[in-house]
Amino acid sequence: MCSLIRFVLFAVLFLPSSAPVADLKEPAPDPALADADLLYRSGKFSEAEISYQSLLKKDPTLVGAQVGLAHSMLRQQKIDEAFEVVNNALASRPASAVLLATKGDVQFRRGEMAAAETSYLAAKKTDPKQVRACLGLARLYSSYSLYRKAYDQLQSAHLIAPDDLEVQRAWLGMLPRKDRAAALEAYLAAAHPDDEEETQWMHEYLDLLEATVDKPIHACRLVSKVERTEANLRTIGDSRYVRGIGLDAEINKRKAHLLFDTGAGGIMVSRKIADKAGLTRLSTRHYAGIGDKGLQSGYTAVADHIRIGELEFQDCVVSVSDARSVAEEDGLIGADVFNSYLVDIDLPEMRLDLSPLPKRPEDSVAPNSLNSEGEEQSNAEQKEETAAQGQATSAMSTSQPARHLPRDRFVAPEMANWTKVFRFSHLVLVPASVNSSHDMLFGLDTGAFANILSLRAARQMSKVSSEDWLRVGGLNGQVKKVYSAKAILRFGHLQVPNMEIVTLDLSPQSRRIGTEVSGLLGYAMLRILDVKLDYRDGLVDFEYDPKRVPLIGR
Repeated sequence: MCSLIRFVLFAVLFLPSSAPVADLKEPAPDPALADADLLYRSGKFSEAEISYQSLLKKDPTLVGAQVGLAHSMLRQQKIDEAFEVVNNALASRPASAVLLATKGDVQFRRGEMAAAETSYLAAKKTDPKQVRACLGLARLYSSYSLYRKAYDQLQSAHLIAPDDLEVQRAWLGMLPRKDRAAALEAYLAAAHPDDEEETQWMHEYLDLLEATVDKPIHACRLVSKVERTEANLRTIGDSRYVRGIGLDAEINKRKAHLLFDTGAGGIMVSRKIADKAGLTRLSTRHYAGIGDKGLQSGYTAVADHIRIGELEFQDCVVSVSDARSVAEEDGLIGADVFNSYLVDIDLPEMRLDLSPLPKRPEDSVAPNSLNSEGEEQSNAEQKEETAAQGQATSAMSTSQPARHLPRDRFVAPEMANWTKVFRFSHLVLVPASVNSSHDMLFGLDTGAFANILSLRAARQMSKVSSEDWLRVGGLNGQVKKVYSAKAILRFGHLQVPNMEIVTLDLSPQSRRIGTEVSGLLGYAMLRILDVKLDYRDGLVDFEYDPKRVPLIGR
């Protein structure tokens, strides 16, 4: 398994921060509450929790302590406890905007997206200037692929509270690169993020900005005159154990055998391949994924040419792992690399088809580029790239200002029955139910060898058995504790009958993206499906034809 959940700009800017709790609600005149807020701000969440509880024993109606307690619990991954706290608080003050916004935060972390939206909207109805509700809706709508609605909410938050640290961090993505580096440096000096991974990633992103701020954007542009193409996929492993699917590529004219992974973002290669291909190093970077060994080291680099099938691209940023191999291959490539195309992963035929996305009514031509870095491109970067292509005049035109603003998803008529999914940068989360449960969120992950259920979801839905014989690993090494459970899984228009499903702790992945990942849809099941992906609009379609499935896969 090689689910690559690594740093991306979206994740760093929209994850709940360790901003002072006082910034998350009304100012606190009570010195004891200010002391509890200081503990929270210092990253001492357990101590802050105790302080807030002590305050609530004296005054159970103290809203500042209720909000602080719920956020302290969230930061410790005490999700259900935080939910109970905020529900109890709302029982006596159902119209409190800050409590409603806090409930939205807890629901978002629980993966209850529709409920979170309801809470955020109720908070804004009560108080149109409730900043936490604006930020919550911006994060939520971005996951819906409603990027214009997300931008409008973020802009509202910035107009209401431009000096708020959490607002400043979210607004960084709207700034041009030359301004973003200085703003990020100022944020880091003021906020002192407490999360070790988060802090390291933000400093590394700052290093990347400073290394490239005076250089053109590495836009990974298509240079071959091909609008659509197909490429053969191959199995990785042997006749006894197939670990996944592979895709062959050329990087600076050096052949590379890559794991094709819908759970990964961008292109990552081993140091061995990077050295042979002569990639130009940019900055240090660390990576996170499945496994218990912690962050793995590497760096970002620039490839002059990348060729995949008949498609050839120039000037692409890729990631390099310090390991000599990645997932026992030369590297891996995320399906989001092709997010400018309609991605058809026909696993029964072992073929990857790339074709133009449905043209939006307002577009004359669809863009063609390779998302080799696996990161969301900010509104500011879109403007910069347009200018770099010689369209600076139209880019600054006051008669067409909306042209450069983010746009909401477009559902073409032929995609009306496709499944709407949630996107967190490269990660696609598919609504699914387990044993007739409410909708949970499962990552679409061809890099996972089997379907996986999170330990938290499994304990809620069925009995869990320890499986000492089973070995599971990823970018971060082996997983020490692996379990199994029986489940009926429903997603898209499909149902998977009662089956044994691998179960392990996915809380690190949930913590990193800020919402509950209840499981992964893995290769062992996906291999019998034709999976179509529209990353631009957050749409997925699953086709199952038993006549096209080899006997071994039935």
